[in-house]
Amino acid sequence: MIDKTVKDAFMEVVVNQLEMGDPPETRATLERLKAAGNTEGEAMQLIAAVARNEMQAMLAAGRQFDNARYATLLAKLPQLD
Repeated sequence: MIDKTVKDAFMEVVVNQLEMGDPPETRATLERLKAAGNTEGEAMQLIAAVARNEMQAMLAAGRQFDNARYATLLAKLPQLD
């Protein structure tokens, strides 16, 4: 199980992305997920899970953030578990 502090930190990442409008795919994904019937909280949790998974992959591979890759992963929601 993921520590609540870690979960909260990634939710904050999503909030910051939405507030800054960067990357724009975050807002588009939030709206798409809400239109599909998710609550805003559920949609944000799904986006936060993608951010967390991408951060873990970046650290493991020693690579930098790739917006195109992140956008591709967001586009796969809600198919991700």
